[in-house]
Amino acid sequence: MLKESNGSGKEVTARYRPKYPDSGEREYIRLCDSCMAIEKQVLLKYLPELKRIINDGTALHTDSAADHNLRRKKQRFLDLDNTFRRLRLLFESIRKELDSSFGLYGLKRRLNKIAALDHKLSVSEWKKVVSKTFGINLLEDYYFGEYYQVMLDKWVSDNVDLITSIKDTSLDKMKELVYTNYMEGRSTTDIVKEIQRQYGVDKRRARLIARDQTAKLNANITKSQQQDAGVSKYKWSSSRDRRVRKSHRELDGKIFSWDSPPETDGGRHCHPGEDYQCRCCALPIFDLEELDLPM
Repeated sequence: MLKESNGSGKEVTARYRPKYPDSGEREYIRLCDSCMAIEKQVLLKYLPELKRIINDGTALHTDSAADHNLRRKKQRFLDLDNTFRRLRLLFESIRKELDSSFGLYGLKRRLNKIAALDHKLSVSEWKKVVSKTFGINLLEDYYFGEYYQVMLDKWVSDNVDLITSIKDTSLDKMKELVYTNYMEGRSTTDIVKEIQRQYGVDKRRARLIARDQTAKLNANITKSQQQDAGVSKYKWSSSRDRRVRKSHRELDGKIFSWDSPPETDGGRHCHPGEDYQCRCCALPIFDLEELDLPM
């Protein structure tokens, strides 16, 4: 029936472009923002103690600015062991409270909800691709149940580790920042400003991770759906807006095999959605001889 309705052509390109999972991305960004808010709250709690430790290791003088900085460096060097011991204990307390706060937040449970949201949308969009291309409906529950569970569980596990690493990396950078600036004789005010600047960088990184990981999950589900249906090739489709990078714009409309991802930036080989911050999608090219759909 499909061969007759599509004339003599053996291959049919999808006649519908599936939507990008914006709702899942927004939820992931909210999750990252909430996690960074927890980190900020804990850091603010311990900031007064951090200031006291740094100030206690600094001698106050009324001489010139140059002499004052020199004396401050010397005094900090003399009081180094005691100050670093107190700082080490402080950072251990911060780490324990962060671990406890993140544990109570239910990171895995929230990521499971995001994964389920992305999965539900991808299944809905895949059914539209098949329906608008061939005019047939897929089995309602075929792409649910255990079919994707291994993939979704791995994505959740990887992202729990990824978000946790943001917290750990942020604290490690904060420690290095405090130690380095303390030994250089920087004032307490300057050190606190550096901590606040670093927090802003970490928050932006968390949002980039949210966008990147949402796209990668969608790309993995898309690839699995198409290969399960007997699709071996796809047409690259970019978002066609100003955010699309040059290399992806050049791939738009070209045909590739799922077994051989094309080269993108810097020698990377990626399918749509696998490259960092990629919102492109793969339009399936259905081979009517290999088609395998649960009608």
